[in-house]
Amino acid sequence: AEQVVPPIAQMYHVAVDNQIPYNVYGNRQDGYSYRGPSNARGGRIMLGHWMSVGGCEAGFATPDPVDNNIVWSGCYDGGLERWDLRNMQKRNVRRWPEASYGWAPADVKYRWHWNFGFNISPHDHNRVYVGSQFLSVTTDGGFSWTDISPDLTLNLKDHQQSSGGVATDNLMTYDGSLIFSINESPVEEGVIWVGTNDGQIQITRDGGASWTNVTENVRDMPPWGTIANIASSRFEAGTAYLTLDMHQMGDFDPYVYKATDYGNRFERIDAGIPRSMLSFAHEVHEDPVRPGMLYVGVDNALYVTLDDGDHWTQLQSGLPPAPVYGVVVQDHFDDLVVGTYGRGFYILDDITPLRNLTPQVLDSDVHLMAPRDAYRFQPISGIRSESNGLNGGRNPQYGASINYWIDGDPEGDSKLEIVDGDGTVIRALSAPKSSGINRVWWDLRYEATRRAQLRSQPPGKDHVEFNDEGWRILYSWDLDLHGGQRRKNAAAVSYSVRLTVGDREFTQPLTVLKDPYSTGTEADIRAQVAMSLEMRDELNDIVDMINDIEWLRYQVDGVQNRYKDDSTAAAILEAAEALEQQAIDAEGNLYDIHLSGAREDAFRAPMKLYGRLSALASDVGANGADFSPTTPQVEVHAVLRQRLENARELFRTLMETDAPAFRRLLAELGLPDIISMKSPN
Repeated sequence: AEQVVPPIAQMYHVAVDNQIPYNVYGNRQDGYSYRGPSNARGGRIMLGHWMSVGGCEAGFATPDPVDNNIVWSGCYDGGLERWDLRNMQKRNVRRWPEASYGWAPADVKYRWHWNFGFNISPHDHNRVYVGSQFLSVTTDGGFSWTDISPDLTLNLKDHQQSSGGVATDNLMTYDGSLIFSINESPVEEGVIWVGTNDGQIQITRDGGASWTNVTENVRDMPPWGTIANIASSRFEAGTAYLTLDMHQMGDFDPYVYKATDYGNRFERIDAGIPRSMLSFAHEVHEDPVRPGMLYVGVDNALYVTLDDGDHWTQLQSGLPPAPVYGVVVQDHFDDLVVGTYGRGFYILDDITPLRNLTPQVLDSDVHLMAPRDAYRFQPISGIRSESNGLNGGRNPQYGASINYWIDGDPEGDSKLEIVDGDGTVIRALSAPKSSGINRVWWDLRYEATRRAQLRSQPPGKDHVEFNDEGWRILYSWDLDLHGGQRRKNAAAVSYSVRLTVGDREFTQPLTVLKDPYSTGTEADIRAQVAMSLEMRDELNDIVDMINDIEWLRYQVDGVQNRYKDDSTAAAILEAAEALEQQAIDAEGNLYDIHLSGAREDAFRAPMKLYGRLSALASDVGANGADFSPTTPQVEVHAVLRQRLENARELFRTLMETDAPAFRRLLAELGLPDIISMKSPN
């Protein structure tokens, strides 16, 4: 039987770097440590996009926040490696490289948890902390280490004996009396919080010279829990958030606390999280932009609060009910990234709408939110994967996320428009009015070229059918290949988003940024977009002419069918046949009238103006590169533009001379006129 790889992965933590687009990092149980893209810029995020970055299945895989080429990745038994992207090599830099497999924790110099604490200082990226029963620090890439604390656990020896039950399994997996969480305050250097897996909370305010155990300040905290994580506040010195995990003691409630005044006061803030056997908390994370906005991962869900825990809301749309072990916000893209213990990584793109839910917004019936900047990423060559693989990740939706708040059902129709710097509407988008936050994605493209509607069959191909409305699309495999009907990319400039509800109008600015990996300049992009839009308008002109000619042919055909058996209508039938041939001649300059939709038809007759202009438009702007038009492209465009002008002249003769002459003949004979000279499209 064919082997299928299911989309599952038990991730211990999650980290992100500051690349554009950014990468996601974590260690997978029974696998490796991984680094993979948040956006593959083409296709799907496949297994081949991911690489191992040192360490092993347990612990943290964390990029250096300044030099993303360096990744710190852990393993059990105190394992720690420093991996370098530039040479794809790693160096073992563990604190104490004395293997302890098989030893009871009480009998070794350093006790290590399977998933021991790790932290990079937010003030000095060269300062890295790890936790055994001591807090240790390196400032030289792991070449040397210094212990900066005493034993910060209860150090009870009966909690440090052989593990594994009937069969001893001392692999530093679930040993007691160990540091489980470490976090240095980003606001005040030297303030470091430490949590242990025997329920101790310790803090230093002087970089480890002195320590204070603040556990007793937590009112009614049950003993023997694991301080699963600590998150120092980005806004207030001496403030931190922490989670206590009691599920191994048979207590499945979430315990989420806010510590203030450097741990002198604690407040429990999890009352709004529903209780169940899966509600025990793994991690709390503070939003980097909005104070009081917190994310908490429990064993089957993710929750958010906007008011420091007074109210909690589940964030579960698209997220399976898996244990959320890691939570991080990627600052530049404002994405919420989570690591689950069972379903891998998930990303909630653009959390700015949540941050915008202020009391003022919630009290309004309509509010258009300021969109984040959008990158016009160009596609890159993808990585192939087997068709039976189920482990492919989805890229974020391309373009700009536009978000607005609706409360109730405000009166009037709604519409959403993208407006350029000249005030011209370049794209109209659907604007739903669902109560709550609405999100609409603009794909950074203008309106697509119009579609021709053919009402006649190709010569000699009576089998070609029309749709229920009596027409067929102009389709050719080669035109589709060349992208003739694609929307044209917007330039990397500033736009406006305009939301209209009833007679009320709301606007927000939107900046579109160029792909940072593109070698083209912004001037190149503007030239490319300008020429693309010029060709879009020319293609629309061609489509309009085709539609008008097709409508004329359809009506002339109706006249022929009506009088084909009338022996007195020879003059009108002769004139109708002549007009139809004049229409075919004019139309034949615009597109290959032999196209039936079959793939092979594209190669049986010469491509005409519509196809050639479509192909050139694709070469200039639709195939993923930011370059100004080449000299040959400009030259070919000039040739096609002249041919278009010639085709317009034939069209004008047909519509302004030939067709009116036929209509006059109808009038002279007292016959009904052609219904309309203008296509109803």
